[in-house]
Amino acid sequence: MRQLKFSSFAPFQSSFFPGVTAIDVPSQIYRPDSLVTGGADGLIKLWSLRSPTTGRRPNTTTITQEQDTASQQRGRGGDALSVLSGHNGRITFVKTAWHGDRLLSGGADKDLRIWDLASGGKCSHVLSGHSSWVTQIDSWGSNTIVSGSADRTLSLWDPRVSPTPLFVLRYHKAPITDILVGSRTDPLMVSAAADGTIATWDFRLLSQSPDESKVSLQGRKSKSIREPKLSVVHSGEPTKRLTAGQVLLCRSILNPDTSVLSIGPDAVVREWDKIGTGKLENEMTTNHCDAISGFLPCRTGTLHDQTDYRSDGIITSSFDGTVRMRRLESKQGE
Repeated sequence: MRQLKFSSFAPFQSSFFPGVTAIDVPSQIYRPDSLVTGGADGLIKLWSLRSPTTGRRPNTTTITQEQDTASQQRGRGGDALSVLSGHNGRITFVKTAWHGDRLLSGGADKDLRIWDLASGGKCSHVLSGHSSWVTQIDSWGSNTIVSGSADRTLSLWDPRVSPTPLFVLRYHKAPITDILVGSRTDPLMVSAAADGTIATWDFRLLSQSPDESKVSLQGRKSKSIREPKLSVVHSGEPTKRLTAGQVLLCRSILNPDTSVLSIGPDAVVREWDKIGTGKLENEMTTNHCDAISGFLPCRTGTLHDQTDYRSDGIITSSFDGTVRMRRLESKQGE
């Protein structure tokens, strides 16, 4: 296992800027060298990484100009290419669509917003239905939006049909900490919560699932579902359901179509069968000594060569101040 150190980049903010509370890197194919951030001030900003920051005022600026208020500075956006406003409160999550023209955001105001970047950042839809902060957002296909919230629920939306959710998934007993959504041809979604539970949902079965209750939201009804296709507990022991921190997910490198990786407050990575039985297939320790803050797969090559995975692995970051990369074990027989 290797511990990584990173060099610093030129900062994008001035002393007037509030804290950055969400970040996303768009597709390098459709929006290369760009970055999206959300802040505690409720603003979303699009940045270019192609050149260093140039928003500082020249030394010839008069004292009167330098004494502008902090709110005016924030309104200008500094070096940001675009500044999107609309959320009432801090931004909790931002996610750019794969094609680069649509941005999803969630906030402490409990709303989701869809932004049309192709038209300059116009807000095309406001989706309301959660009763607490939005913690996770992703897209499934072109029209389905999935969100998780601190209200312990997951919601599925189709903004063409309604600004309220079509389905509300109510299995977890703690705030949603992560969701993993596949491509349009993969109907399975995996969710994780702070109670240590991990659930697999099959989008094809939602309409056939028993509707235990009807939730009226702004005059419309959402179908409420409580039972996932599969469920496990990150600890590996069903009796140890509660945990003292978030559980994060990422795709398995070796079996991305059938397995999912999870990591929790115990700093142990576990691999689960997400399709058939929910069986624990593998586990490894990361040696972190504090809560996990980030969890990503690391693939240095391509899938064209299926015989060598020795350069692939997972990257974890922690509040212990370290970032670690662990390589996957070689395939049996190599």
